[in-house]
Amino acid sequence: MSSSSDRPRSGVNRCSGCRRKVGLTGFRCRCGELFCAEHRYTDRHLCSYDYKAAGREAIARENPVVKAAKIVRV
Repeated sequence: MSSSSDRPRSGVNRCSGCRRKVGLTGFRCRCGELFCAEHRYTDRHLCSYDYKAAGREAIARENPVVKAAKIVRV
């Protein structure tokens, strides 16, 4: 009566690169996908996250432009 198609399969974590089951050892990338130990680095999968832009924004946020008030000469 109860077949596997009746209930949805939740909890099966697979690598987005090779579709291997990762279980509890999966790595979540900043692009939002789940990867195995082999594909967890950005150069090993087609990562859509822009690390350069994120770094530029972080530097700009942490180092605001400091501009001194103009000195009036007498």
